[in-house]
This record gives sequence, structure tokens and C-alpha cells, in this order.
Amino acid sequence: MATVKLEQVTKIYPNGTKAVDGLNLEVGEGELMVLVGPSGCGKTTALRMVAGLEDISDGSLYIGQKRVNDMSPKDRDIAMVFQSYALYPHMTVAENIGFALKLRKTPKAEASAKIDQAAKILGLSEVLDRKPGQLSGGQRQRVAMGRAIVREPSVFLMDEPLSNLDAKLRVQMRAEVSKVQRTLGVATLYVTHDQVEAMTMGDRVAVLRGGVLQQCDTPQTLYDRPANVFVAGFIGSPAMNLWRGVLEGASTGAATVDLGSCRLDVGDAAMAAHPELSRFEGAEVIVGIRPEHLSVAPPSSDGGGELRGRVELVEALGSELMVHFSTDARHVKAEDAADDPAMRTGEVATAGISVARVGPRVDVKPGDPIAFEVESDMMHFFDPATGGAIRQ
Repeated sequence: MATVKLEQVTKIYPNGTKAVDGLNLEVGEGELMVLVGPSGCGKTTALRMVAGLEDISDGSLYIGQKRVNDMSPKDRDIAMVFQSYALYPHMTVAENIGFALKLRKTPKAEASAKIDQAAKILGLSEVLDRKPGQLSGGQRQRVAMGRAIVREPSVFLMDEPLSNLDAKLRVQMRAEVSKVQRTLGVATLYVTHDQVEAMTMGDRVAVLRGGVLQQCDTPQTLYDRPANVFVAGFIGSPAMNLWRGVLEGASTGAATVDLGSCRLDVGDAAMAAHPELSRFEGAEVIVGIRPEHLSVAPPSSDGGGELRGRVELVEALGSELMVHFSTDARHVKAEDAADDPAMRTGEVATAGISVARVGPRVDVKPGDPIAFEVESDMMHFFDPATGGAIRQ
């Protein structure tokens, strides 16, 4: 058993590009840590530095209690599963799984036992004599995992291992990878660009952007308490709705926030959860509301204290509807935030498309005016100057 610890790890390429900037991260024994973020955020570079495939420009990397910055990949006791299966087409499944054991000159009886055990864990016992060309995509990925398992490493590294699979198989394999990882109890660093994959698999999830760690916590904490605008907009599908608004009445105990022509009540519970909001009396804040915290107001409603707009698109998903709507509130695009460490929110559109997750029996169609009741206790608030969450 081992841990992985990155202390102020930085990667700067010869052309001056800083791919990873002062990354502090620790993967505990048996933990599955997911690195997630948009393309180019530095997650794969970080993984490759742990593997020894990229040099570390600054900082320290520890596997167990040993500093391994200058240690070769083969001496780090890690096993890596790549996006491409990288199987030998002329070898059988058993030969592919046992290839590393062959290189180590492991005795045949011991190697055969390890291959059989890995195949049993991965459900490959019936296909050990087949060649990769005779396997499905999911089976090939299991073989790639089997090759890593038989090495009995201290650390697993996985670089988007499911991205080549179709959507249905990817969902199935997510569960299988998680099950295998928990069975083996090996510290695992898993890279993906898919935040749904990150949320469903990770014990903890580290969100990167522009080479900088934005937040690292359990999936539910990331969802419930995002540290800044970027995490709020990145974690969740559909994404959190974000608008600029003006806070009024915080000092009188009857706080409201103006979003365009709409004025929403900020409940006592929301104010109690965000005591620092009182500092923004009469000033702009960024308001975040998740799609499931909007519900269609009844037709008899007078429209007061509600979010109003026009339906642009309705997606019927059987168990629910995704209602895309426009408002005159100033929409914030989290992905447009500037790349500086302060997470400044950058450009703000005067209008944008927002989304509500509602029940399947709601009768709405494109072009209809619509009003939503808001669960004010579930509102999120962010500082427009820094992008950081307004909390304590």
C-alpha cells in the first residue's frame, strides 16, 4: 500500500508554457482520486509527472515516503492504463495480461496463477485464448486493466481509459473499474474530462483549470459547495445557471436580488448560510441556481418574486424535462472566466440561455412565456471581483 503526494509540483515547458502550477494533492491508501477539467487544464501532464513520463520543473513528488522526482518510471512501482488499449494484436488475452510477468521472468506457475486471478476479477476467464481482434471494446479495456493488475503495483494511474467506448458501455465500465479498484485497494489517480464520470467514480475529485487546482473534495461537496464560479459552472449536468444581480435589503432583514427585470427573495436560511452577503448591500453579486431548484410557477401566480423568461427549447427525457429559457438577466459564462489565479469572471453576456429541470408532465413549448419559483435556500452567491464563493 502507498500514497501519492504532490507538493507544489510545477511543469514549465521549454517554450515557457506553464502546464501545471504549484499543484498540492495527496491520494490516500486505497483512494480513487479523479483529476477533472477542460482540455488543456494540465490533468494529463500531472498524471504523466507522477508516472515519470514528464520531468517535474519544480516541487516534490512522493510515492509512499519516498521522493521520486529523479526516479525512473520502471522503479516507481506504478501501473498505467492508457486511453488506447495498447494491446499486442498477435498475442492472446492471457499473453497480453501476463506480458509484464514474462519480462520479469516470473515462474510460469506463479504467472499463470496471477493471470487467472486477474481474469477472474475482470470477467475474462472465458476469453483467455482469444486475440484482441476478437474482443469487444469493453473486453479490450479489461485486458488492459488486467495487464496492470498482475503487476501488483503500489499505485494505479489511469488516463481517460473509457473515452473510446460508446456511451452505454462507458456507464457499465465506470462501475466495473470502481469495483475492481475497491477490491484491490490500491491508490489510484484517474484522469478524465467527463465530469459525470468524475462525480460517479471518485472518492474525491480535484478540479483543475489552467494548470491551477480550483478545488479538491468529495463529489457531493463540490456540487453543494463549489469554491468559485468555475467549479460551480463545471460540476453538474446540466450546469448551474449563473447571473449577475444586485443585492438589496440585506441590512433590513428582507433581502432580495435583482436579476434583470426580476426581483427574487433571498430567504432567511440563505442569508444565514451566507453571512458575508451583508457586505454586498447595494452591490453586484453573481447568483447561482441549479436547474433542479427551479420549478414552473402555477398559472394563477402574479409573477412576483419569480424568475421570468421565454422558453427556447424543451428536451423530453422521459423522467424529466429540460426547459431551456432566456431571460433579460445578465448571464455569466463560467468557462469565459479569465485564467488568472483570482478567477475573475471576465465577460458577461447581456442575455443567455438558462435551463430548468422539471417534471415530465409540465406543459410547455418553445415560444411560451414562463415563470419559475426559486428555492431561495439553495441559491449560491459569488464575488464578482474574485469569482470566489461568498460564504462565512
